[in-house]
Amino acid sequence: MMSPDRDVVSEARTLRVEVLNASLLFAVVVGGLAFARTLIDALDIGSWSIVGGAILLYGGFVILLLGRRLSYPVRALGFLSLLYVVGVISLLTVGYLAAPALILAGQSVLASVFFGRRITLITLAVNIVTLLCIGAVLSLELLAVETRFYEPTIFMNWLRVTAIFAVFAGIAVIAVDVITNHLNQSLRDQAELIENLKGAMQLHEEAESKRRDAESRLRDAQKNAEG
Repeated sequence: MMSPDRDVVSEARTLRVEVLNASLLFAVVVGGLAFARTLIDALDIGSWSIVGGAILLYGGFVILLLGRRLSYPVRALGFLSLLYVVGVISLLTVGYLAAPALILAGQSVLASVFFGRRITLITLAVNIVTLLCIGAVLSLELLAVETRFYEPTIFMNWLRVTAIFAVFAGIAVIAVDVITNHLNQSLRDQAELIENLKGAMQLHEEAESKRRDAESRLRDAQKNAEG
């Protein structure tokens, strides 16, 4: 049964931590497939910088997952920052395809779950500016994208896009699922509390009715005794 004096603020904080832990776990487990694929591609082309970057990014996710003693703001901001870095690198690698945009969109959604409106608006603004800046850099041909990463006739590229979609769509789904389950449980608790209050009110009314009947009989008995 739900306690009438439950700490709503504490429950909201606990819910955010649950979403963060579930999202990090999914990112590490499912994202490990994308990490392995990235390592294989980087080793094939002999790009040790990509190998090192992928190891650092994936290691960051693992550290945040296992670092339960770190404060919530540090872990949440670290998670959002890593997602941002992955999105920027993806944009610089393949351009304005759906996968990098999906990463930044998922990061913006998680910002709203972890911190609320103000941080979310800041995150959206940063992501929009980032998209425009990278677009300007690529349009001026200061950097070039790797066209082989989005050639639709290569099935391996579809596996890469599918892995990215699975990771970031899965994180969003998990976040919504945790919140929805908590909301449903809260609604069930409230319904149970309302039913208990109704039962208590009914018992109170019955007790009041019996008290009035007893008082009436007592007055009648006193009158009869006086008469």
